[in-house]
Amino acid sequence: MKKSITTYVVAVFAILLVTIGVVQLLRLDYGHRLIPTEETQQKTFQTMSGKEGQMDGQPLEVYIQQDKGELSESILTNFKYALKYAKVSYTNISIKEIEQLKPSERTVLVLAGEHSRDWPYETIRQFVKDGGRLYIAGRFINQDWAELVGVKQFGDFKDDIYGLTFKEEIFPGFIDLPDSTNLFSHSIADVELLPKADVKITASGEPILWTSAYGKGTVLFWNTTSLAEKNSRGLMLQTLALMFPSFVSQQVAIKVAHLDDFPSPVPGNTNAAIEKTYNRTIKEFFKEIWWRDMKRIADEQDVTYTGFLIGSYKNTTEETTDDLSEKIRTPMLNYGRGLLKMGGEIGLHGFNHQPLVVASETLDPNLGYVPWKSQDEMESALKKVIGTHDYYFPNESIQSYVPPSNIINETGLTALNDVFKDKLIVASLYSGDPSMGSYIQEFGPDPVHQNLYNFPRISSGYNETAEDTFVMADAVANFGMFSHFIHPDDVLDEDRSKGKGWAEMEKTIEAMFRDVKTMYPYLESLTQYEAYEKYVQYQQSDINVTYTDKTIEINGTNMLNPSVMLVRIAPGHHLKTGTFDFGTVRALAGETLYQVTLTKATVTLPIEEGTE
Repeated sequence: MKKSITTYVVAVFAILLVTIGVVQLLRLDYGHRLIPTEETQQKTFQTMSGKEGQMDGQPLEVYIQQDKGELSESILTNFKYALKYAKVSYTNISIKEIEQLKPSERTVLVLAGEHSRDWPYETIRQFVKDGGRLYIAGRFINQDWAELVGVKQFGDFKDDIYGLTFKEEIFPGFIDLPDSTNLFSHSIADVELLPKADVKITASGEPILWTSAYGKGTVLFWNTTSLAEKNSRGLMLQTLALMFPSFVSQQVAIKVAHLDDFPSPVPGNTNAAIEKTYNRTIKEFFKEIWWRDMKRIADEQDVTYTGFLIGSYKNTTEETTDDLSEKIRTPMLNYGRGLLKMGGEIGLHGFNHQPLVVASETLDPNLGYVPWKSQDEMESALKKVIGTHDYYFPNESIQSYVPPSNIINETGLTALNDVFKDKLIVASLYSGDPSMGSYIQEFGPDPVHQNLYNFPRISSGYNETAEDTFVMADAVANFGMFSHFIHPDDVLDEDRSKGKGWAEMEKTIEAMFRDVKTMYPYLESLTQYEAYEKYVQYQQSDINVTYTDKTIEINGTNMLNPSVMLVRIAPGHHLKTGTFDFGTVRALAGETLYQVTLTKATVTLPIEEGTE
């Protein structure tokens, strides 16, 4: 009996010791290591190649004559990027080579700028009269050209014209912009048009875009200087498509959503608006309200989040990896794990929120940032925050980076290149003003730093304006790219939230994601790294398209499977919609614009007469 009691006491004591030990392990933050997160399974992208052999039909031929004038150079450089991203081939030609162009309904000459007197007018006039296409991408004034381009009388230049009003649907999401907008600022030619001119876009009552028949050919005239901006690339491409009997452009079909400063240290204090509305501290609000709502939106609207980690909000770097790990323990376990569990990604925003810039480099003084002392200091801090990430997620690696406030310079880029040897996607801004340090990018490999790849963000915020909608639509119209970012803590800032509470911000961000899902259901929701992988494969593909009066032939090598493209058909003809052995055809806008998704690399699309 005595032995039994002793055994019982020992057992109870042992259980007590084990319990205390487990509690201590959890208190010391070893719990997550006992059950580490599984390695995230990233999507992979299959490719396909078609048959070798001669294709029937004629390819589209786009010839661009760019002169040394500022307007021509800025607009046509922008136009070439639009064509490159959409995988539409073009050829640069000299003024002399214009004489060699053979007129065809599938051949277009593209001009822009104020040097019309240097262009061979009679040669171009005859080219159009005999069936060629002429695309004027930037306005000029020259009465000698008036009849050819659909103008009765040219007046003088007219500045300070704003906005866009569409007379017909050109692409889903292209909505009218008021004359109060700053997105499109036009300098136009004051013109009286001929009756044959078909106006498609106006601004403040002035004609901005029209087409005009001349002989057997067609002229499209952009009466503006605004096409030098990146936010017009999709618009330029889709209006180019209006000039041909049929036109095919490629879509990468990517949708990415960034949460900047997430995970990050969460303030322990309260916010008056949050406390009044939700009766919660800031920490409680983000955990119980904001994150709950964002997870629901992701699930219902087909969104995959990539969060960008901040270790500290101090402007110094004395904190160690252990210090950072303790500071962001709860955010990493709650939000970091949550991101990974829902198929997301954790990228890096920084050791702290100080842009990687030294004193000799450009940095807006109004932002109050503290320049770094050296590249070595940057690299040391980067390694600390990487250590914190790896402490919580040993099976993951950081593959993406967003510069704080989208600001970085050469020293910071070199530091990133030296620290991340395997490859790092740098996601800053697609458009903006670089004069105060903002890092403006194009998509593709960094031309200087071999370990870095540029993947800019196109839009941001909670979609509160017509401009936001247009910017997003334009990138989709160009090459099927949706890349958006928001800041979770906007809700705490009166200016950034524009005085709106979370209830309203939640509605607008969900409405934006819902609209994207509804208008462009073919966009694939991806993490930032997955988007990079898909985009690289998209750029490496080779897709040939030829046209006859009754068919479109497509043949690709190493093209994505499935591959998405936009097909525009002239009025009076159509494509049959539905599911076929080669993939699917879906009407995107009326009976002129279609989304075609291919699962075969060699396809012939019949063009039907009339309406479906």
